[in-house]
Amino acid sequence: MKPEVAPSFQLPKYITIPGKVLSGISASLATKFALKLFFKPMKFPIPTREKEIREKAERHDLLTKNAKDFTAFELVGPGEKIVLIHGWSGRASQFFQIMEGLNNLGFHVVSIEAPGHGDNLGSETNMLDFVDALEEADLRFGPFYNAIGHSLGGMALFNNLNRKAQYEKLVLMGSPANVRNVVSDFSRKLKMNEAVTNNLITAIEERFHLSVKESSSEYLCQYYNPLGLIIHDENDQDVSITNARQLHEKWKKSKLIVSKGLGHRRILMDADLQQSIYDFFKI
Repeated sequence: MKPEVAPSFQLPKYITIPGKVLSGISASLATKFALKLFFKPMKFPIPTREKEIREKAERHDLLTKNAKDFTAFELVGPGEKIVLIHGWSGRASQFFQIMEGLNNLGFHVVSIEAPGHGDNLGSETNMLDFVDALEEADLRFGPFYNAIGHSLGGMALFNNLNRKAQYEKLVLMGSPANVRNVVSDFSRKLKMNEAVTNNLITAIEERFHLSVKESSSEYLCQYYNPLGLIIHDENDQDVSITNARQLHEKWKKSKLIVSKGLGHRRILMDADLQQSIYDFFKI
């Protein structure tokens, strides 16, 4: 039996302790505290294993329509184009093995590094910035008919379909089914209660003039129904496997693959899962 997989990262106590205390004192104060953190991804040093692909791929430093910095790493190939986008606090080069594998099969690969991530400028960002980056990439390098999203990147792909993207095949890896699950998980990590979760959702809807329900993958997949491959690990401590099952139930043209013992990020480096992705796009 494989050991329990730990979360990919944990919030430090100097954040969680104030969150728990404020949650017990005032939902309003706790919500203000949480909102300051919710839109700030954590940046991590780029591991050695990812540096080769960052040097090999052609790098494009770009701006979204709202003048947010983002980066596209491109591996030119003679075949169909595929766009990849990472999750919250991730990097384009986390897909380094998948990028190489797809390119070796002849695909033209573009991996997006979202605003506020990697070495892009800015300390605050949000899912709509991810979607803006995808939209701009589609204009510059597309159209893309194939796409891969990890974690929040998967939800960003569905939201880009709502902006006229033309994806015909989507792979979602460790991706949340809806925005409420994302916010609830964030509140749980901050040791905050359900009242704060509800306040956060209301604040997000008001700030961005959107419905969190209608921005969720499990909602959008019922209107935009590309062929789908959902990959999720049973031991994912960052995004519960429940999300994959919720999404698969609603996404009628999807296939679900459940791995074991890999967690949230190591699914990106598993050879068997990579082969499943290659087979999906080759069909």
